[in-house]
Amino acid sequence: MNILYDILGVPFGYVMRFIYGLVQNYGIAIILFTIFSKVLLFPINYKTQKSSAKMQRLNPKLKALRKKYEKEPQKLQEAQMALYQEEGVNPGASCLPMFLQFFLLFGILAVVYKPLTHVLGYSGDIIDNAVKLVTDQFPDISSRFKGGDLREELYIMEAFKQDSSLFNVAGFNNGDVSNFLSHFKFLGIDLGKTPNIKDFSNIGLWSIPFISGILQLVMTVYSQIVNKKRNPDQPNMGCMNVMLYGMPIFSIWFAFNVPAGVGFYWACSSLVSLLIQIGLNRYFTPERIEKICEADNAKNRTKYANGKKSFSQRMMEAQNNAASANGSSSRNADTDKMSKKEKSEYESQRIKDARKRMAEKYGDDYSDNE
Repeated sequence: MNILYDILGVPFGYVMRFIYGLVQNYGIAIILFTIFSKVLLFPINYKTQKSSAKMQRLNPKLKALRKKYEKEPQKLQEAQMALYQEEGVNPGASCLPMFLQFFLLFGILAVVYKPLTHVLGYSGDIIDNAVKLVTDQFPDISSRFKGGDLREELYIMEAFKQDSSLFNVAGFNNGDVSNFLSHFKFLGIDLGKTPNIKDFSNIGLWSIPFISGILQLVMTVYSQIVNKKRNPDQPNMGCMNVMLYGMPIFSIWFAFNVPAGVGFYWACSSLVSLLIQIGLNRYFTPERIEKICEADNAKNRTKYANGKKSFSQRMMEAQNNAASANGSSSRNADTDKMSKKEKSEYESQRIKDARKRMAEKYGDDYSDNE
């Protein structure tokens, strides 16, 4: 797992180092870095929101299909995929942003956990020597070390604040570290410390997890209100609601177990995400979605006119092939029990299916009456 922090932390570290060099304040640098990350992901979020709006537009048609094929799940699935293909909708489009956000967090954690590496640019050898010094000279701090602990650099900074005169490590510039520590704050909050729910001595540090949780709760409630307004007939998904409302609790727990800089980023990220979500929901009005769908459908007709297949088409073909294979195997197993007439009809149908597949493969016209 640590290799993900190392790999993803490098590019984000360069960005954070550049931003910190401009503002000389770690808290402000996190705010600007959050905005940078959201701008980076905005095109994907835009496509996801557009896909969601297009899906909501299809709800009446999907409801009619579910009623029509209530007792035929296979045909319902095929009809739904055909509808998605016709309307140019990818039902799995929302997975990619969540996946990217997850990996983005590894980079953020690396930058906040390892500021000496990613902001000051210290090499691994310097960090290892500093860790060895802390282990020898600061037993109270070294007792909290664990193998592969990502917070080693934060422990180094804590030891440095206790007694900087003991630090005699080649390449470790005491002046640079002292200057950096003086800017490792936001509104008087030390972003390198981990909040403690039992310690009220620093209300700002203690409040970061709860601000993070409240912002996550606001996002959840807002999303639920918008979805209910757009999908009044949607059933109440109990399990999903538990997960959605569990996220604020998870955010609070998470922020109490990581340095305040990570919780601060989490809160900033939730706030910026909420603002983007509100803006996109106001942008994607039903009228604008109709125009977008018309334009997309015309574009798709041109794009796939040469025989190229869309994602939905490929999904439909895979499902149909699987269904055909299952159907063929089941019929083959029952041929011995068929009457002469049934066998004749079965063989005739197999020939028709084969001719149809060949016609589709080579782009020929085909009719069941041929």
